[in-house]
This record gives sequence, C-alpha cells and structure tokens, in this order.
Amino acid sequence: MKKYKSIGKLLAVSFLTAAIASACTEDAMDKINENPNNPLDAPAKFLITDLGVSTAFSTVGGDFSLYSSVYIEHETGISNQLYRAEVRSGEPTTATTYNNAWINVYSNIKNAKIVIKKCEEDPSEKGNVVTEAIAKILLAYNGAVAADVFGNTPYSQTGILNPDGTPMYMQPKIDTQESIYQEVMQNLDDAITLLNNGTAKDAGLSGAVGSKDLIYGSNTSTQASMWLKTAYALKARYTMRLLNKSANKTTDLQNILTYVSKSFANASEECKLAVYDADSQLNPLWSFSYSRNSLAASASLIEKFVERNDPRAPQAFLEPDPTGYIAYGYGGTQATDIAGIKAAPNGTPQELQNNYGMSMISWAMSAPTLLISYHEVKFLEAEALCRLGGRLSEAKNALKAAITAGFENLENSIIDAADTWVYDGDSGLGADVAETYFTDEVEPLFDANPLQETMIQKYLAFFGASGESLEAYNDYRRLKGAGENFIVLKNPLNNNKFPLRFGYGADDVLANPEVKAAFGDGQYVYSEAVWWAGGNK
Repeated sequence: MKKYKSIGKLLAVSFLTAAIASACTEDAMDKINENPNNPLDAPAKFLITDLGVSTAFSTVGGDFSLYSSVYIEHETGISNQLYRAEVRSGEPTTATTYNNAWINVYSNIKNAKIVIKKCEEDPSEKGNVVTEAIAKILLAYNGAVAADVFGNTPYSQTGILNPDGTPMYMQPKIDTQESIYQEVMQNLDDAITLLNNGTAKDAGLSGAVGSKDLIYGSNTSTQASMWLKTAYALKARYTMRLLNKSANKTTDLQNILTYVSKSFANASEECKLAVYDADSQLNPLWSFSYSRNSLAASASLIEKFVERNDPRAPQAFLEPDPTGYIAYGYGGTQATDIAGIKAAPNGTPQELQNNYGMSMISWAMSAPTLLISYHEVKFLEAEALCRLGGRLSEAKNALKAAITAGFENLENSIIDAADTWVYDGDSGLGADVAETYFTDEVEPLFDANPLQETMIQKYLAFFGASGESLEAYNDYRRLKGAGENFIVLKNPLNNNKFPLRFGYGADDVLANPEVKAAFGDGQYVYSEAVWWAGGNK
C-alpha cells in the first residue's frame, strides 16, 4: 500500500544519504561549500517553482498554521512544543519558537524580489510578464503573512542583494505593518496590470514559466487568468483585513464585492498546491503528525460542532489510539459518536500522546494546501454583504455556497486520510448534507444574527488539513479589535495570555539590534495587538 511504500522511500533516502556521506572523496570535500541546488544564478522560472512550493508548504502549511491551530483551538497541543504553546509555558514568548517559519518566509520574500528584479532588468527575462506577476503576488502573500504575525517587522530592506549575491542590508530596519500593507496592495495592483485581463503571455528570451509554476502551470492557456483571479481574491482578503483601519468602510466593503466577482467561480479555480501524492510528496500537516504526533481533538471546537448538530463531528475525528499504531499507518478508528472522540481540554490537557482522540485530517497525506480558497472568497462576500446591510438574502446565498464548498474540502481530506493512512473511515459531507445542515441549523442562527453566524461558520470551515488556521487566527484578532466577540475560545489562560502576535525569529533577535530591542523578553506577544487589530505596531 502507498503508506508503506512512502515510509520505505523515507528510509531509503536516509540510508542512501549515510552511504554517500561515508564515501566522500577529497574532490567532494573540496566542493563541500558548493550547493548545486542553490546556484548563484538561475532563470526566473525555476525560482518560481521553489517560491510557489515553499510559500504553500512552509508559509501556509508550516509552523504559522500549526501554532495558530492551537491558539485558535482548532486543535489542542498535547506534546512537545505544541503542548508548551497550549499551556503558555515559554513557547509563545521565546525567539526560537517561530525561527524556522521566520527563516522560510523571509527566504520567500528574497526569492520573490530576485525574480521581480530579473524580469525588470535582465535582458533575457524582460517581457516575462506572467513570471513577474506571479512573483509579485507571492511577494504580496509572504509580506502580508509576515506583517500579520509579526506586526512591525523588517521588509523593505530584506532580500536586497549586492551584485555578488550577498545581502545589501545585514541588519534590515523594521518597517511598520501599515507600510508593509501599502506595498502588499501595490504589488497586487501591479500584478493585475501585468496580467492584462488574464491574456498575458511570457515573451522573454529565457522562456515562459509554464509548467515550472506548480500551482497553475498545468494549463498554460488559463495560467494568467487564474493568477489574476488569485490577485483579486487576495485583494478581497486584505481589504477585509484592514477594515478596522478603513477611512470609508462602505466603499471598501463594496470594493470587496467587486474583487470577489473577479475571483474564483468555483473550487476548481482556487489557489492551491495540489502536488502531494501520498508517496514522495506529502501534505505538511501529515508530515508533522507523522514525526511529532503532538495534536489532539480540541474540546472547544467539538462543542461548537455539537451546539449546531454539525455533521462534521464526529466523522472528522478519530477515537483515542492507546497503542500509538496510528503513527505507523494502522489502528486508527473513525469516531461514530461525540463521546468516543475523548477531546482534549483546551489549556489543561495531559502531556500525553495517544490519550485523546485526534483530527482525522491530521493523516490526510495528499490533501492540497490552500493559499486562498473558493470557500474563503464566498465567506468574504457573505461578510461584506452582512456589514453593508439591506442585502441579507444575498449574504445568505453566499454563506450557503461557502459552507457547501467548505464541507466538500473537509470531506476530501477525510476520504484522503481514510484511503492513504487510517485503517478505515468514510465521509458523508456532500452538497445534500450541507444543504440540510444549512436549512435546519445555520439559517435560523443566521436570521437571528447574520454577521455572527457567518464568522462562526468561517471559523469552522477553516479547520482542516489545508493550512487555513492562520486565517482563522487573523479573523479572530480582527474581530476582537473591532469589539466583536463572535468566536468564543475556552482556554482559561486566554484571560491574560492569548498570543496577540508571534514573536520575532531567533536569528534576527540575536543578529539585529533593532529586532532584539523590539523583542525584549518576548512578553509583548500577550499585551501588544498588531496595528490592524487595534494596536500600534
């Protein structure tokens, strides 16, 4: 079966690496500092491959989403660093916590800037407008994530290289979150212009990006139009993100509806990395679960499902596995009732693996990573319509479409987990189930409080294997900044220790005096909201 073949490949790679290391020749040692996978120069289209994959795997599916899933109570941390994050024991306030994610997001920012510079200045790259547009969209994406989690943070001086490839600024200055977002929006506008209504084609001498783009490159005839839809989807996301700072909320909400109308028409168009094959390419949440097994089913999340008679529980969860065999690809049992899940209490779990049930989607080996999904766009539409007032019928239709698409995404992950790793299981979250759920449970709650139910449903839909917990964390902070306490979390430590932001990475806390001063002892993560959530930085 695929799961055993995958493990075999992992072991084979380890043994092969050891054999190669023991057989190094003197010539090889002479070249030890040369990395053939990181050449000093490469065509822009090859950098797009790494930029797209790293953005999805690391920025979206990595530590930012993992820690957010604990803070936002999509999961409960029950082992190692995620347990310490759960009980707020050092982990949220130490500079080492997010250092890997810090390194990865700034590497992506650097690579995006390199591609843009190449397309603007290199004679062989000039005219590669689709390549440049993709880089600008992914620069906007990574820049926004860095600003969202870190607040004021280095940006404008990062990724700027000297002619010899060394950094121009070894200690880049800290920029304000507001100024970073101004550039984020400008990069998206620039990309929209470059894509020329979705008709743009690369014309540089170095050749088109084509299939080197692993997100939309499988169909080069629609590549430009799909990236154009993504740019508009992100404009909708970020305009809503900044709503608390808007000078004219009505205009911005109407703009969001315009952006939505120019974005994805269905889930097949959404921006995602779907290269995982349950063999050599693996979903990042599965990879983490396989190596760490540090997450358990969240009690507060399941309570929200139960309150709404939501069919996502129990079927999206596994019963406890005292044997621990689930980590080896057998022994998991899909829960058939709520009691069988044995959810872990938020903030007070035992630090003990295999004691609690877990999310079945943790084992979805080939579930795609979503940079921005169709269901998110429909939730943004529903929220904008709710806030504008007088358009609740339209908002209800948008919400229904969002919930249906969210059900389908979760169902795909549950089936993936059942087929590729878990011993058994199935899912019944199709459109008919979603429609019945909407009519019986959601619609009455929407009629009573449209905006509240829209935001709760968005929070529930972002639970999964697709890396959307970071967006749920961003929404929660944005709503709290506006005094809208729609989503109730249950960790008792949140009274004075809810992480309002992530701390800077250790690499720059140690090497950059300005970052070190801003970090201090790290306790600021509990007291200083980011700018767009009502803080000063």
